Amino acid sequence: MLSETTYHRPNSLDQACNLLSENPDAILLSGCQSLGLLSKEGIVSLDTIIDLNRISELREISYKNGSLYIGALATHRDIETSQTVQTHLPLLSTAAKQIADVQIRNAGTIGGTCAYADPTADYPPVLMATNATVHSRSTTESFEYSTRDSFFVDYYESAIGPEEIITSITIPVSKDAGFGFEKLAYRKNDRAIVNVATILETKKGMCTRSDICVAGVWDTPLIANEAMNSLLGTQLTDDDLSRASEMSQEEILVCDDPLISVEYRSAMVGVLTKKALKTARGDLS
Repeated sequence: MLSETTYHRPNSLDQACNLLSENPDAILLSGCQSLGLLSKEGIVSLDTIIDLNRISELREISYKNGSLYIGALATHRDIETSQTVQTHLPLLSTAAKQIADVQIRNAGTIGGTCAYADPTADYPPVLMATNATVHSRSTTESFEYSTRDSFFVDYYESAIGPEEIITSITIPVSKDAGFGFEKLAYRKNDRAIVNVATILETKKGMCTRSDICVAGVWDTPLIANEAMNSLLGTQLTDDDLSRASEMSQEEILVCDDPLISVEYRSAMVGVLTKKALKTARGDLS
């Protein structure tokens, strides 16, 4: 027997925050792509739903003061096709294209993906590599979370509190960076077995910035700090990239999986890191 559901559809963020404060066990609905699966499996209860889709201010995509601003309700398709995103951070639109099929990309949202914190998703390694900030609101406070330091807490767990609503993501953008994104999945556009996001910058032929984030292999995305540091001050030769890729493979933790051996997945971390670094090097302006 289905339980009765109370459904709210607020017209403003303030109204939504008030409703969530009054109903702390309510489920927030944006794209409903993951929520539907969780409900079918009995993992979440849909006794009270707060549908955020009428809050138009949460759909904005813009470039402001050197940062890309993405509203929480921007869909994957919005991000994939946005000229603003393609101009200032093509790495993000490349990741968006990897998500499922067009029907799902038309419904799923970046805010929902962040809140869901699926470690095999495609946005998290991009957001961590770029050091993006997730913004949220409650009835009384505004919050900011660094994706690199504090946002992704554990397996399907983010730092967002029970009375907070994700409002936007801001991503600092460099005009001189090169980007790379690689993904290995069971099927095209399926969840990642391994995915890697990389960013490189150079000055006078020497590497001045190196970011490598690997996801799909652990409870949260992981930064390859040693590999990144090894590239700084180098000329980004093939040998430099190979050495960094090997270091990434060695330092990135890999979960046990009944379907895929640790050895294979770890080897793919090295392979995909090298491919992503080569793409980023080739993309340097």
